[in-house]
Amino acid sequence: KMLWRMLGNGSKHFNYICNMRACLFLLVLFCQINGFGQGLFEYFKLTADGDGAEKFDRIFVDFTWTQWMEQVPGVDQGVYSFGISAGWMKDIPLGKKSNVALAIGVGFDSHNFHHNGDFELIQNADGSLYTDLVSRNGVAELSKNKYAVNYVDVPIEIRLRTMNKTTEKKMKYNFRFYLGFKGGVLVNDHLKINDQVSKRKIFSLPNTLPYRYGPTLRVGLNKLSFVGFYSLTSIFKENKGVTLTPFNVGLSWMRF
Repeated sequence: KMLWRMLGNGSKHFNYICNMRACLFLLVLFCQINGFGQGLFEYFKLTADGDGAEKFDRIFVDFTWTQWMEQVPGVDQGVYSFGISAGWMKDIPLGKKSNVALAIGVGFDSHNFHHNGDFELIQNADGSLYTDLVSRNGVAELSKNKYAVNYVDVPIEIRLRTMNKTTEKKMKYNFRFYLGFKGGVLVNDHLKINDQVSKRKIFSLPNTLPYRYGPTLRVGLNKLSFVGFYSLTSIFKENKGVTLTPFNVGLSWMRF
């Protein structure tokens, strides 16, 4: 019995040692394969970069200052009216070593217009409503008076750039000139008003135009550039609301 127990314990120890050796062997093998796999990945990545056209600037984030072109009598626009845009673009180089590319994508655009006026509904003779922006006529200032619009956009761009290298280290001070156009669908608009009495949020002003479109421009170096947009449409429908034509300028960060 003692011999059997010793043999049994020896067998357990032997199996334990074998299992440990197997684990160590698999760990070493995994490290070797992992390192080799990374090497293969880098090789194929560089080979693909060398064989095909390099693609850039597929993700963008824009931080902009936004205003209306029109000056409404008695209404001042807030200086701190900002917007943010973000989206994804498909970059399509026109040739392996070409500095020209096309791009198309999808994005989300949100803008806040601060002002000291009042939106007012005026009933026309035919019973229809006209959305106007008027002065508050000496009424006490509001702590917050903001009109916000949010769009889902489809932007397209013709891209001119000086980058024709295939490694990130060689891409220093590359110039970008991206001329584009975008159209968008309105997904939300609302007023946010705060005064001494209450806080109010009013959605979907009457006669808001459900879409917008206009030209865009990006000019810069590397991942940072100046960005601008000018709307060819007013926020409200023609002859049904006050003419307010938005524009925005700011900085754009583009990557990948």
